[in-house]
Amino acid sequence: MSAEVKVLSTSTRTNLEALKHHMKKLGFKYYEEMNGWVTFGARLMINGEGVAPHDCISINVRFMDIYSDLLAFDLISKLPEASHAVLDFYEAEGITDED
Repeated sequence: MSAEVKVLSTSTRTNLEALKHHMKKLGFKYYEEMNGWVTFGARLMINGEGVAPHDCISINVRFMDIYSDLLAFDLISKLPEASHAVLDFYEAEGITDED
């Protein structure tokens, strides 16, 4: 039984690197892509299945879909800049809210 792995295009990887750099400046660490989603988290927490990001922003790299779970006030205040960086990523990818 084989699992299909979807490889990101070169341009998407370049755009994602720019987003990773911007999010790192805001205090978020990048976590690997999983099922079309990438997650940036400020801290790690232990869940029932292992380690997971906490205080995080997740984006879909194929569609315009953003999820955020921020509890720390200092991170909430960074949300507008983080959202702008994510929207810049979508614009570079040619993804609109109509996709």
